[in-house]
Amino acid sequence: MHNHPESKNYQRYAILFVDDEAITRKAFCRMFGEKYRIFVAEDGVHALAVFHQHAHEIGVIVTDQRMPNETGVGFLSKIAGDYPDIIKILSTAYSDIDTAISSVNLGGIFRYITKPWDIPQLEATLRYAMEFFTVKRERDALLNVKMQAMGNVLIASRFAVFALVPVCAGLPVKHAAEAIATFVQTGVAGRRTGSDGDSDVRSPNWTHLHSRQIVLATALEARLPEALQSTDLLARTNSLAAELTAAGVSEFTATHEDTSSLLSGTTDPMPSLLDALLGSNDDPALTQAAVRTLAAFMAVYDAGGAIRRIRGEGLTLNVSPSTSPATSSSPGAETAKWLIDDNLLISAALGLL
Repeated sequence: MHNHPESKNYQRYAILFVDDEAITRKAFCRMFGEKYRIFVAEDGVHALAVFHQHAHEIGVIVTDQRMPNETGVGFLSKIAGDYPDIIKILSTAYSDIDTAISSVNLGGIFRYITKPWDIPQLEATLRYAMEFFTVKRERDALLNVKMQAMGNVLIASRFAVFALVPVCAGLPVKHAAEAIATFVQTGVAGRRTGSDGDSDVRSPNWTHLHSRQIVLATALEARLPEALQSTDLLARTNSLAAELTAAGVSEFTATHEDTSSLLSGTTDPMPSLLDALLGSNDDPALTQAAVRTLAAFMAVYDAGGAIRRIRGEGLTLNVSPSTSPATSSSPGAETAKWLIDDNLLISAALGLL
């Protein structure tokens, strides 16, 4: 069943109409103002100012060619590179058709219409242009969602490497994947939304990343036995405090009360450590700190502890015995459960980057 054209929402995006004749601007608004949202401008210079003010709202531009100060093609050529998806229509007199045709590529013009207008033809052109722009926007939004989901799966596989390190190395580390998820959550919580590093994480150099993952996994395998030497939770908590201090936490303090500990400092290195594990930062010192801190997280969870970040300035972590029921499954089966069944690494961490 097809939607009738009149049932479509043509108010979602606006039309920018540019013409130096006031009577023409008024006529255009009178004919199409009820169906479309319309911005008007009197020449190319004014149009550029109006466009930059409402660029996120505009889907179609209709501009006259011959205008004082700036021609229609001159105006369109200034925005064509940054806004290629906006539908651009050039309105021109019959005598200017050759100029209009030769300028199509310069301004990224979708179609030209001749003066005087054929009103039914103009109406059909506007409707088609707006529908075309809307469909492209919806397509791009859907593609972005799919690419985001694919990116999350690819990043998840990078964390899975670390969760599988103790399994492949034959180290009986419990709750490894849960520790890694907490490490990621702690780093994400300290990252500003939309920070500059996000694009590097989403669009990495995969050849480089593969070699980095091998280096990181090898370093973690070498570090884990030392992190697991002590057996009790308090000792491993103190080791975590030492690693965070070495990683750059300023004015760091560790307070122990009964079965829990509070680790706090005025600076937060966790986002940078997370970047190192994601392969977007190759600094050797930061890489070493990231691996050692991750190993300390895993050691705390192996001893039956749990780490929770407390909101506030700097970095504050609460380390306490885990409330999760004890299990007798093997590290490999436990890791598989977290990575496949619960999807904690994907749902709790990856979508937030």
